[in-house]
Amino acid sequence: MSPGSVRTPSLRGRLLGWIGLALLALLGLAALKSWLDARANAEIAYDRSLLTAARVIGDSLQVEGEQLIANVPYSVLDPFSLDSGGSAYYQVIDPRGRQAAGFVDLPAPPEGLALTRRYPALARFFDADYGNREVRVVSLLVPLSDARLSGMAEIRVAEHRDIHRQLMRQLLERSMLQLALFALVAFLLFAAAIGTALRPLERVARMIQSRDANDLGPLPLDGVQREVRGLIEAINHLTVRLEEVLSAQRDFVADAAHQLRTPLFALRAQLELGLRNGAQSDLRAILTRVQHDLEQLTLLSNRLLSLARVENDLQRRAFAPCELTALTRDFCLGMASLAHQRGLGLAFEADGPCWIAADAALINELLAILIGNAQAYTPKGGQILVKVARDGVLEVEDDGPGIPEEERERVFERFYRGRHRERFDERNAISGTGLGLAIAQRICTAHGAEITLSEGQQGGTLARVAFVTVEPSPTPKRLQPA
Repeated sequence: MSPGSVRTPSLRGRLLGWIGLALLALLGLAALKSWLDARANAEIAYDRSLLTAARVIGDSLQVEGEQLIANVPYSVLDPFSLDSGGSAYYQVIDPRGRQAAGFVDLPAPPEGLALTRRYPALARFFDADYGNREVRVVSLLVPLSDARLSGMAEIRVAEHRDIHRQLMRQLLERSMLQLALFALVAFLLFAAAIGTALRPLERVARMIQSRDANDLGPLPLDGVQREVRGLIEAINHLTVRLEEVLSAQRDFVADAAHQLRTPLFALRAQLELGLRNGAQSDLRAILTRVQHDLEQLTLLSNRLLSLARVENDLQRRAFAPCELTALTRDFCLGMASLAHQRGLGLAFEADGPCWIAADAALINELLAILIGNAQAYTPKGGQILVKVARDGVLEVEDDGPGIPEEERERVFERFYRGRHRERFDERNAISGTGLGLAIAQRICTAHGAEITLSEGQQGGTLARVAFVTVEPSPTPKRLQPA
């Protein structure tokens, strides 16, 4: 199964799932607390019934002669008998330690067992085994003040723990039933609350789905909750940016169509003129202008393709450490022959390695634009100097006519050409397209670099790009020009 075919759970389902898990965890903790409370409450009720029975037996004690007589009413043991099938036992021991009544060999309290503080009585509670069964026993001391027999009589009442477990189970079942009903009602209420809370999101989804594909206007914010307002504002911000991008693309397509239409129209006009005029000298001049227009058209097409490639490469942003000095040196070596053919000098200077995070193909495109512009607009016999500094500064300086200060910002606009450059169209094979510096600025912005234009030392143009340097790559490799 492909990753795209896996269905992502809905926000409603995810919220209900987390709330359900939280309620189950709370239910488990509440069940543990209920079990502890049921055990403690059953223990208290169980001990109280044992103590009550022992007190009733203590009230029935009488001294006849020197014997202690216990007139134990059967009703005392009725609650135990009814609940546990006659599993209650008692024993009466006189102050002399002799058994006066009850069952033989009931367990005695452990040595050192303290009196209970829960009830106002001289009583001790403990667990023991009697008749191979676990029993709960209370030992109550009853004072005797008869002249014939005085001292402390001990009354022991024991009961199998079955009734205790039964009572605890009843209390726990009742508590668990209440907790389960509470959790179910809470889950249903949460589900209803989540459904109500998600309705604004559903309304936003319906608004977007019902819109026309060409409608990029902002979504209304009237009556929108604060949490949803942030989402709608983000969507509106995105649509504004999308509208700007689409508008820029429309403008670019329109400008590109206009720029391409001009040389094509010139070519057609030149060819029609050549067909009408058959003179040899005129035909040669017309073909020369046709060649110039074709080169201009070729350059413009290449620039448009470069712009499209740059925009596509910038989407990937696969930047890695690269050595700018070596990259620039290799590029200058490749451009040296072209500069020599045009009668220009091209020099390269560097004060050491310089590492930046960049894409080698885009850096070569930047160098091609800056050095190409310097070659295109520098008169024959001029000099071009390319420098790379350790601090990440790249400079391309020529001794051409330069750029007036008022135009140094506008030359970065698409299809803008400076007025001063028209004078050199006749001296150079081609004139500018108005796209080179726009592409260069886009590349610099993507790399976090700043490009500026100023006047050089010889009066020409100095293009300066300031990159952010990085640590050298642990496994440096020399990047070749694209």
